[in-house]
Amino acid sequence: MTETTAPIPLDPQAAEQLIQRQFPELAGRDICHQPTRGTDNHIFRIGDDLCARFPKVPWAVRTARRETGTLPHFAGAPLPVPQVYRLGTPSEIYPHTWSVLSWLPGAPLEDSALRDPPEAARHLADFYAFLRSVPPDEAFQFGADNNWRGAPLAARTPQFETALARLPNVDTGWAARLWSQALGADANSAPVWLHGDVHPGNVLVTDGHISGIIDWGLCGVGDGACDLLSAWAMFDPAAREVFRQSMGVSEAQWLRGAGWALSMAVIYLPYAYENGLRCDMSEKMIERLMEDFA
Repeated sequence: MTETTAPIPLDPQAAEQLIQRQFPELAGRDICHQPTRGTDNHIFRIGDDLCARFPKVPWAVRTARRETGTLPHFAGAPLPVPQVYRLGTPSEIYPHTWSVLSWLPGAPLEDSALRDPPEAARHLADFYAFLRSVPPDEAFQFGADNNWRGAPLAARTPQFETALARLPNVDTGWAARLWSQALGADANSAPVWLHGDVHPGNVLVTDGHISGIIDWGLCGVGDGACDLLSAWAMFDPAAREVFRQSMGVSEAQWLRGAGWALSMAVIYLPYAYENGLRCDMSEKMIERLMEDFA
């Protein structure tokens, strides 16, 4: 997170004005701010079935266009994903592109629980298998627009090493060894579609079952091992092993997935600590990685 982190302000009255001005057919609907722990977007419910998403930090300003461009590829996914309504354009009120998507019911997994974690692990593996079966679109190859999710792990080394040096409570020797092992894992996998950010904040749960996958702003085409970070973000050992077996990935892919999980946690934690943000998921990821790679 090397870019400036100054937030992009947007008050509810301005958001309502933007929505009604650009989409007058929605003017009669209730529009209300949706509280969220997410760091990337201001979210406003529009009636019962839509939501507007406005990037709220500089590193996320490209995500609306990517999200609305990639989601149509995944119609028919085995887990529900948002549908695109329209793309909002920059204006004098708000200077960036934004989006209107369908609203999916359910509570984030970070505020809920899975009734049967191994079953959920199998369903998530099936979901990833579907993504990987969709022909890749080179227009959405990894890059700055999706924060380089799916790029070679080595591209994350400068950020990883800088962040690790700022984490006195993490075993830096262990983390450096795992990172070196992940970097050395064979990376000759064909590029595939990846979500890039499936963790408990972006997984919806209804009645204990996964009911949707949201927040597609980092979706792209690249190394599918990036999505394996979900194993350590979501599952304890038994379900993690079910997920691994259901994915059918190689040892090298699994190790690169661990590298993605480690770098995501390590890079995020100093930012979270310094800005008073919730960080239990990242801390749990490191704990789970230490269980598997002691």
